[in-house]
Amino acid sequence: MSVVSVNIASFYEDSCQIFGPRVKTGLHKKPQLGRVKVDYLGLEGDVICNSKHHGGADQAVYAYSLEDYVFWSRSLKYVPEPGAFGENLTLSGLEFNNLCIGDILIFPDLQLQVTAPRIPCRTLSSAIKRKGFAEEFIRANRSGAYLRVILGGTVGESDDVKIKKYEDGERVKLTEFFRDMRENLTKGELEKYLRLPIDRRSRKKFEFQLRQNVSNSKK
Repeated sequence: MSVVSVNIASFYEDSCQIFGPRVKTGLHKKPQLGRVKVDYLGLEGDVICNSKHHGGADQAVYAYSLEDYVFWSRSLKYVPEPGAFGENLTLSGLEFNNLCIGDILIFPDLQLQVTAPRIPCRTLSSAIKRKGFAEEFIRANRSGAYLRVILGGTVGESDDVKIKKYEDGERVKLTEFFRDMRENLTKGELEKYLRLPIDRRSRKKFEFQLRQNVSNSKK
């Protein structure tokens, strides 16, 4: 497993008439030469425009696989450039379908922990220039992974990547998490996720749902 490309974004005004109003977005990321510094908030020089839904320590880095690029090229009829899906790291040889919450990706000078799948929005459809692509992205269950920085450092093209499996609790696949985020979960399922090192946005959502679940059960 290795790094194919390291990508960051500057401010970019994304617009496409059929996809809605003009918005500032950090989704359009471009490959960088040399090594890029990574701290607890992400890659140096990268821009997060919508901090309500993206970024922060629990979603500091977003990774997507080269193999998923190959999958999408069949339906898109072209091969997008690295960074087109808004990922900071384009990785080769990593089977995202087998990644679990809490797994740690170990680079030569960096360690990142899997915290959440990526939930697509209209901006992704606009970036790919395909109306309704966000829904296709969900159906395909190829979400990529948000990562928190366990050990900061630098990252560069061709870096090797190893996986340290999560061992402090139940192993729950990223694909399962991606599916369950759109379901009405039981009390037991919510408690299962809250025991895992998930991102703070999902944690807040599940804590609220658990309170509602408990409250409704007492009525």
